[in-house]
Amino acid sequence: MLRPHGNAGELRVHAFNPELPNLQPGGDVYLLGERRRIERVREDRGQVLVGLEGLTRRGAVEEMRGALLEVAEEELLRDADEHFVYELVGLEVVTDGGRTLGRVSEVLSTGANDVYVVKGPSGEVLVPAIASVVQAIDVAGGRLFITNAAVQVDETA
Repeated sequence: MLRPHGNAGELRVHAFNPELPNLQPGGDVYLLGERRRIERVREDRGQVLVGLEGLTRRGAVEEMRGALLEVAEEELLRDADEHFVYELVGLEVVTDGGRTLGRVSEVLSTGANDVYVVKGPSGEVLVPAIASVVQAIDVAGGRLFITNAAVQVDETA
């Protein structure tokens, strides 16, 4: 939550996903660990105004300035190709030529796109997390499949 808005207890928030799948009236969120029902949502100047059950005065939300609105992971609406960082760390990285490069040790956020740091027997490889490089992510199978050319891997080594 960025700050209160108006006198009716609305919260001005910055949504991580502009499509707002998890900020819909009737849905539930957690604010400072307390579960609250979303009563209303509207957009205002590139941000989102949210009204939560039980918060009807500006003073009630003023002390919550800077807090996060959270959704329980099992209730989080996300696309099939969206993954949490913790799901990616530890995945085995395999090229389309069948070579295993190692495992994802961390995910760097660069601004333009994420970068997977892969550590293996040949050292460290940086893999850009873009559609032309990452062919498939199989979290259940523990593997991340990438193109050979993207990381300039010598398949004969």
